[in-house]
Amino acid sequence: MKTERLYEFLILSKTLNYSKAANTLYLSQSVLTKHIQEMEQALNVKLFNRTTHGVNLTDAGRLLSQKSENLIDHCDAAANLSYLKGLSIKGTVNISCSIELAYSSHIQVFVDRFMEHYPNIQVNFEIKTEGTPEELLHDPCFDIVFTPCEYPNLAPNICQHLIQLHGAYVVLFPGHRLLSKSLVYLRELEGETIIVPLSSELFGPYAKNWLLTQRYTHGKVNCIKVPNLPTALFYVSIGKGIAIIPKYAKNLTNGNVFISKVANDTCCFHEFMYYNKKAENEAAKLFCEKFCSTYSSLPHSAK
Repeated sequence: MKTERLYEFLILSKTLNYSKAANTLYLSQSVLTKHIQEMEQALNVKLFNRTTHGVNLTDAGRLLSQKSENLIDHCDAAANLSYLKGLSIKGTVNISCSIELAYSSHIQVFVDRFMEHYPNIQVNFEIKTEGTPEELLHDPCFDIVFTPCEYPNLAPNICQHLIQLHGAYVVLFPGHRLLSKSLVYLRELEGETIIVPLSSELFGPYAKNWLLTQRYTHGKVNCIKVPNLPTALFYVSIGKGIAIIPKYAKNLTNGNVFISKVANDTCCFHEFMYYNKKAENEAAKLFCEKFCSTYSSLPHSAK
């Protein structure tokens, strides 16, 4: 068991509040919940009782908390050493991010807390509305790339990290025949016009989900290709067609459109982080290490 996980358990056992514990640990609640669940699975014992009013320690959890009390100081010392090591690093991290992932809450939370935690490291964040082509991974202007694209056959200097897998949503215009459905199957899109942004990204989710829609409707769908997601959402708002988007892009929509969950699990979106270690940027390396340890592949989110 990792010392960090035990420390997270001890903090939660003292606060008995996921929100407060997550803030103390510079984690999101979903990540802390995942870590505690992994710890319970590893120990094969339930440590907390979860209710609508909060959490309480089980007998096993209370015993572990008491036995592990003296480890808190050791954990704090280790954390302080790591923090001091990070403070000695100065430099700049240049990040490129697709517009969809810029609305992913855990990326926002991590970047904000990293900047707060390491004030000597400057983080430059550039949002890409026209997609994140594979060439961007090798662009010397960027150390880190956040993208929904799953690129194969990566060069040895490019590290890939899967953050999370999301379900997809279909965006509908007012008066659409499927508005009454909270779950929409791809086969029900037969005869529709699909607005497809970034269709040229062969390893991107929009092109893949368009091919899936063609398969499930036996090719009985039309396509309008547009350069980016905001354009696709605008086309939907004026009734030109419908679009399939990720969960984290819902914040880009407005009150003129409606959203329903896609029922097919194969229709999905990924969150990837790519790190180019060729430049040997210590600040970027620290960012990557901290991010990967914090978000060691979040659970599938279908919400």
